[in-house]
Amino acid sequence: MTHFYSLSSLVYLESLMANKKEPRHRYNSKERDMMAKRTSKTITDPKEVNFLLNITEEEGQKLSFIMDNFCPFKGKPPRFNPYDIFIVPAGAYGPEGKKNKQQFTTTVGRWVYNKVFIEQDLFDLFHYVNETLNKKMFNKINVIMSHALIEDKITLDVLKKYVLKTQKFQPYCNVLCPSITEEVMMIPSQIKKKKAELFKKYEKELKENDPVTSQKIEKELLAEASKYMKDDDFMDLVNSGARLSWGNNFKNTFVFRGAVKESDPAKGGYTIIKSNFADGMSPEDYTDFANSLTGGPYARAKKTEVGGAWEKMFVRAFQHLRVLPEGTDCGTKKHLTITLTEDNIGDWMYSYVIEGNNLVEITSDNMDKYIGKTVKLRYSGLCESKEGICSKCAGHLFNRIGLNEVGLASYQICSVIKNISMKAFHDGTVKVTNIEKKYGLNKIFGTK
Repeated sequence: MTHFYSLSSLVYLESLMANKKEPRHRYNSKERDMMAKRTSKTITDPKEVNFLLNITEEEGQKLSFIMDNFCPFKGKPPRFNPYDIFIVPAGAYGPEGKKNKQQFTTTVGRWVYNKVFIEQDLFDLFHYVNETLNKKMFNKINVIMSHALIEDKITLDVLKKYVLKTQKFQPYCNVLCPSITEEVMMIPSQIKKKKAELFKKYEKELKENDPVTSQKIEKELLAEASKYMKDDDFMDLVNSGARLSWGNNFKNTFVFRGAVKESDPAKGGYTIIKSNFADGMSPEDYTDFANSLTGGPYARAKKTEVGGAWEKMFVRAFQHLRVLPEGTDCGTKKHLTITLTEDNIGDWMYSYVIEGNNLVEITSDNMDKYIGKTVKLRYSGLCESKEGICSKCAGHLFNRIGLNEVGLASYQICSVIKNISMKAFHDGTVKVTNIEKKYGLNKIFGTK
């Protein structure tokens, strides 16, 4: 399945719609006093509504449009907030002959997104996206477009145009939602007292480098930080899910590094680093911190080596595998019984469901009816053809995209595993789980 990850910075445009909160600002004190009065508003001025209704795809992509309408300048508030609300009258949106027949309420951020990205080329696929534009929603849009491309509902040129527009919008996040504000920089001092109390309370456990205790302290301090930051613009970036991990990037930078794996394999275990990047590493933590930096590069180098070797082995072992022409059927009675959910149905797209004497392909048009159902599926590993994998067992995806020599693409399995393992390079956070509490030993081991 095709996926693309050029995340439009319009993720930042509209994440405040639900709470309509009063965001703080991050410039000088005069601007801050003015911006403190800035709240989500309902736009009713006919001139302002008319301006929004007449935004074109070309105009909405310009940096000048973003700067003029969403950026505070010289102490003046922006013309619009992305979470401001207005009513779109009937007949104002959509291609000719497909205009909306009824009025509807939306936000300025959603309106700009739909005018720039959806109305001209993707109307038939999405009509109007009137949901919060966060990472989850953008991923959903990307998956829908992937299916549409495979099923010939959109052309490659349409997809290319969409991706180029998202890339063009990425720098605009510096205007719409900065990653650093004054409040963020003040976090270490704001939680200093709470941090000292917790370190004293768990002094014994921290000396023993207990990762469970470290995680407990992290959660309390992050909760304290979130209370202080709840009305700050910075949280739009966090809540959007577009960038910055609250439990990794934010924690390490403004709270404390926490538990890290012991760099010496012979020693094993963990060490607790109490410092954070904003305050700087203390002399006591410096050595452990420096040693912790070896984990990421080592994982990246070693996993690249091992993963690359496995990729070559897979191709050598499976290069003979091929999918037979469209319509071929080995006639096997073997199948897998799978309960399809919203989380896993993407893995089974274009596979064939056994319904009586018929085989039904799962596509974007019928996938919803299978969610929540347990079905019988034809599966490539159960194919009985002697010449290759028949198209009914392989599923229709390979024939759709013209990939018949599937064995030559088998290296991608190892490549995905390698990339997952290399995440240690980006996230060195130690996570612990209470197995008994979450899963129960009876469930795991079948004991009473």
